[in-house]
Amino acid sequence: MFHFKFRIVLFIGLYVITAGWNLKMENSPYILFKEEWKAEDPIIPSLRTQITDTTSTLTNAQKSSLTDTLIAFEKRKGSQIAVLIVGSTGDWAIEEYAVKVFETWKLGRKGIDDGILIVVAIQDHKTRIEVGYGLEGTIPDAIAKRIIEEFMIPRFREGNYFQGISDGIDKLILKIDGEELPETNKTPTFLEVINENSEYIIPYSVLSIFAAILLMAGGIILFTIIVGIGLFFYLLAASKIAAICYVILFIAYIVFINKINEKMAKKILLEKDFVRFHRIRRGFFTFGKSQLLFLEQ
Repeated sequence: MFHFKFRIVLFIGLYVITAGWNLKMENSPYILFKEEWKAEDPIIPSLRTQITDTTSTLTNAQKSSLTDTLIAFEKRKGSQIAVLIVGSTGDWAIEEYAVKVFETWKLGRKGIDDGILIVVAIQDHKTRIEVGYGLEGTIPDAIAKRIIEEFMIPRFREGNYFQGISDGIDKLILKIDGEELPETNKTPTFLEVINENSEYIIPYSVLSIFAAILLMAGGIILFTIIVGIGLFFYLLAASKIAAICYVILFIAYIVFINKINEKMAKKILLEKDFVRFHRIRRGFFTFGKSQLLFLEQ
């Protein structure tokens, strides 16, 4: 009973520690702790025109050209497209920042929610297209990602931000008008694929190594149990990295408990051997004493 209680206390301790760590790493939302450990909200500029450039990257003529295009589109279709250029989104991921700006600016017609926001963070080398619910069927995430990667980023890499933004706007308008995007015949290079998925390489490599160890050491049953635990913690923490950390700690916990059990088993075995030895010895002397008494008679 004592050992069972010890296991429960140890596991709860690991859980609480990693929960605090998870919050400190800003992995939210968290089921048990709803508070977000975030810095102050980033400064969101006021919406005064369709093109907001806080970095002075675009010239006045370029901003005027893009603005005319967006005004003409809004008059024709009713949907609103706005562009925000910033240096950096700070501690916020560009996805979070784009949502914050989109909600603050209230883009799109009321009740239709057909607004689109293009955010370009120059210093962060990040771009995001945030789409209102009314246009998600027309411009899903896959289309927005393709527009960014195939039509905007190549121009940004050339240093031509105006052309990249202009091409992105043109392709969005094209999709809203019901037309298909032109084929670029662009095949991503190996380095581009690695760079795009770099944040997952180390965690998944670690997970693969532990999966191989589990399969070799514990078999398919233990492997299935650990994977199930990892999935549970991923759903709990909404973070792949946190889930992997939980699994690693849980494996360490199992190994630690097994070591304790082995030591306890050895101790119990030694105690049993000691008792058995003394019983045999006592029986031997008793047997010898009886023989002596028999001989004396």
